[in-house]
Amino acid sequence: ELARLRLKQHMRIDASRLFERALREAEKQGDPEVLAEVHFNIGYIKELRYQPMANRRFNPLHRGPPHDRRVGIFEPRIEDYTNEYLEMSPAIEGSGQLLKEEMYEHYRAALRYDPSHVGASVRLMGALLDELRLGEYLAIARRVRTAHPDRWEPYLYMGLGLHVAGREEQAAEMFEEGLRRLPDDQRAQVESLAQVMRRRAAQDYLDLSDRQRSDYNQRFWELSDPLLLTDANEKRMEHLSRVAYSDLRFAAPEHGLRGWETDQGIIFIRYGPPREIGTYGPRTSDYGNPYVVGRRSIIWSYGVQGPVFVFWQMPGYLGARFAGDYKFIADNYRYIQPATYDNIPSIPELLDLPTQIARFRGETPDELALEVHAALPLIDLSSGLDLERGEFETGMFVLNQNGDEIVRETQTELITYAETPELNEYRSWRVIMPPGGSMVAAVETRDEVTWRAAAYRETFDALRFPEDSFAISDLLLADFIRPRGEDLRSRSVYGLERDVEGFANYEVNIQLRVKSIERTGTIARIFGSIADTWGFTIKGDDRLELQFNRQVKMDGRDRVTEYLSLDPQEVPPGEYEIRLRIWDQLGERMARQLRTFRVVREEE
Repeated sequence: ELARLRLKQHMRIDASRLFERALREAEKQGDPEVLAEVHFNIGYIKELRYQPMANRRFNPLHRGPPHDRRVGIFEPRIEDYTNEYLEMSPAIEGSGQLLKEEMYEHYRAALRYDPSHVGASVRLMGALLDELRLGEYLAIARRVRTAHPDRWEPYLYMGLGLHVAGREEQAAEMFEEGLRRLPDDQRAQVESLAQVMRRRAAQDYLDLSDRQRSDYNQRFWELSDPLLLTDANEKRMEHLSRVAYSDLRFAAPEHGLRGWETDQGIIFIRYGPPREIGTYGPRTSDYGNPYVVGRRSIIWSYGVQGPVFVFWQMPGYLGARFAGDYKFIADNYRYIQPATYDNIPSIPELLDLPTQIARFRGETPDELALEVHAALPLIDLSSGLDLERGEFETGMFVLNQNGDEIVRETQTELITYAETPELNEYRSWRVIMPPGGSMVAAVETRDEVTWRAAAYRETFDALRFPEDSFAISDLLLADFIRPRGEDLRSRSVYGLERDVEGFANYEVNIQLRVKSIERTGTIARIFGSIADTWGFTIKGDDRLELQFNRQVKMDGRDRVTEYLSLDPQEVPPGEYEIRLRIWDQLGERMARQLRTFRVVREEE
């Protein structure tokens, strides 16, 4: 008891001596509970000594600490300075290795005497997870769950380990069991999305009623599920695993703080594990301030393009708090990027999936015909694999604004990797559905062996094309990825007026405009040759225009389909825009449509 008191007073050396004496006496008596408790406390003291040594680096010469940096108008940003500080400070190889081994030895000894010891289990699990020693981690988690079935922690920690192992369905079960056992106030904290929102949006979110927040959470996770092909919501699993990890590693029970309430826990939940960590001992200049004597600095860097944070850690504490102005920096970066989820274990690579959706009138004005056309990146999905075949699952989905699936079409096909360049990468779907509000179209493909995947999402309005209105369907480009000379097509015009003989008269105006170009030099010369070839007129430095009249015999039809073929082989890579206007000369009405597309180099 005296040793515990000394430990609470942060008198680590005295506490260590007293616990060693207690261990000798406990070994004489042979009480397993006492032995487990003493070994746990000795292991905890070893961890207190080891943590400042983990990721230890030399302080670079002639460089002021990043938390004291005052960046001027002609000096680098604080993030750039901190990353440079990391680069200039070499790691101290093997720092704290002996202490870490002793820590492991005492925690394991505690569990040998008392396999259900919560403190030793939690501390050992945290160290094991950081080294990805998942076998022992999961074994301890199962044992603690069995010994304490009513506690919520073992279930969340079990879910964390399963998620890291990529076993998402089992992780989901464990997380739900843990959430069900949480007290209401703590469950509200764990499920809250406020910390991963911009501050103003977070305040609006917190102003909602409990029922409204619950509905919002459900819609958020349903609509942000990265792979609808799988049963689990990988993004939600990643979020819950970050919450669990924050509690496992950063909780400060002596201060009544759960891990998700600490500075380090908040940052970890928002951005996940840092790409680089550096721990630095105190500088002599720190001793001039009695409030920061002996403090250590810990840098978390999320890469050159990501945020960088610095924390202070006081002697005798495992936790750390924002250094200097870094709380302000964290709040400011929250406006730029409130959260990222790009490190999901079961999605090692999520590629872009070029897709185009187009809306047309169905057989009747009360039906919407939705077309979805995708170019599967089969070569990228199969590159570098020493496998003969892969089983690819592909799906197209339509979700309503609540995240409910209203369309789900999937198929599985076996692909021979050696034949991948010869395979047809294009997939198309056509769905007849009733008009509605805002919806989401999704296309996905996934290799069930490698877990590589590609996905696309687009929000659209399920428009109705009324019978008594004049309208144009969406423009549909035959190929907007590579300039192969295929048709650039537009589709049906609805509601044209007709004369007594059944003829419709309308004027078509098409503009091709440059939004951005990936080649230096003037565009006028290139556009000049295109204008001559296609019959366009040059309008300014960034656009071409084509205009012509049509007279069509309607013969009882309710629509006219227009096809325009262009050969963009001379167009340089870049982003372009097609604007279509149709003037109904008899009805004196105008309809407009727009489509943006990109021309890329063949090697892309």
